[in-house]
Amino acid sequence: MAQYQTFPDAVGDSLTLDKLKALHLPELAGKSFLDVGCNEGFFCGFAHFQGAARVLGIDQSAAFVERARKRFPGCEFRQQDWSRLPDERFDVILLASALHYADDQPALLEALVDRLTDDGVLVVELGIVSSQRAEWRRVKRGIDHRLFPSMPMLRKVLSSHAWKWMGPSVTQAGDPVARHVVHVSRRRPVAYLLMQPPGFGKSSLASGLFPKAGVPVVSGDHVLSQAAQGKAATTPRLKALLDEHYSPYRIDAVVRKLFEQDMAEDLVSLWLHGHAGGDVAFDAYVPGEHQGRVEQLLLARGYLPVQLGWQRAGPAPMPAARAAEQGEAFYLSLAGGGAVAPAPYRGPAAGNVDEIALEGDRLTIRGWAVDETGALPGAFSVRIGRRTVDIHGFERQLRPDVQRHLGLSHALVGFRLLVERPGIRALGELDRQFRVVAGTRQVLLSGVPARAIRGTGA
Repeated sequence: MAQYQTFPDAVGDSLTLDKLKALHLPELAGKSFLDVGCNEGFFCGFAHFQGAARVLGIDQSAAFVERARKRFPGCEFRQQDWSRLPDERFDVILLASALHYADDQPALLEALVDRLTDDGVLVVELGIVSSQRAEWRRVKRGIDHRLFPSMPMLRKVLSSHAWKWMGPSVTQAGDPVARHVVHVSRRRPVAYLLMQPPGFGKSSLASGLFPKAGVPVVSGDHVLSQAAQGKAATTPRLKALLDEHYSPYRIDAVVRKLFEQDMAEDLVSLWLHGHAGGDVAFDAYVPGEHQGRVEQLLLARGYLPVQLGWQRAGPAPMPAARAAEQGEAFYLSLAGGGAVAPAPYRGPAAGNVDEIALEGDRLTIRGWAVDETGALPGAFSVRIGRRTVDIHGFERQLRPDVQRHLGLSHALVGFRLLVERPGIRALGELDRQFRVVAGTRQVLLSGVPARAIRGTGA
């Protein structure tokens, strides 16, 4: 039998070492490797040399298989053809100088891709005829005629897979068609990631681009809203976090807290619900330091994550706290700027709680308060049972009614306080120890009339 592969002790028709260099094989250490049409096992021997965890070569020639076993006893070889491929998956499969022998070449390629692991690669060395048409061309070789594809035909055959032309292979004496190397992998669904901060135009970009391509868009804001309302299936711990912290006005803060509490996997599962298996775009803010984690989770679920990055066009909006601070400062700067300045406030520190509401696990308290100068105090404390909560960050509100009643120079004396996890399930549980105190002088605000109470358990 003629010598085909070339070894130091046997010169064959194939420039095997040069071909090995042209195949652009991945690192094989720890991987499983299959050579279909292995001949005397040169490439299997290389895989074993690199430390592959599993090496198998198959060939229909009993003589070649026997020679391969003697040369590379650390590898496994079987006498069989590709009509009976091994019923297992491999990280790397090689089909070199053999595709043109198949009766149904597309079917063989499909069968080999089917034997790949999720991240596996099929390395194919094949002849490609020069043609602008998608065709199989019958080419005369030395001893027979065989069909070879054009590049447009190869694109058509491999259209359902991810593949790349790696370059030319080694030209051998008598080749009627130039040889090329392509790598073929399973096509993963693509997850397009728009994870920029609020105000970057994510929704505008997503709605203008992906529907035209038939790619569904998942809005992170919407799915979190649905989950918070119990309208979307999610994990108990994510639902508990949303019950405690969700607000449509501070979704970015909720998302940050979610990642801080290691719920990235819960969030990705929520995004993917109903979309598994196909391309999808995610319009969802993710803090920069956690974006890599999202990509890893999507890779683990079989997706190819593609992150879209861009610079924000135009000036960024002020952070909410800065806008509130500057707006209030401007408003107060106008006090007393009219034709007739109001007289300074000379009354006592005072205030009132006008409304209390319990929504989920958050107690909201609304009212007004002034200190001896007629200004809104900068801090409050709320006593519920034996627990006292100090509140320094709160929403300031205009109260023109109080301004008129007390003859103040401005109306910015209203407040809205939030008490997270107040420790009650219904407002009826508030006892006589409930107090709201304003300012450093501990001004006790007026008692809460029954009409001020609303919400769960009122």
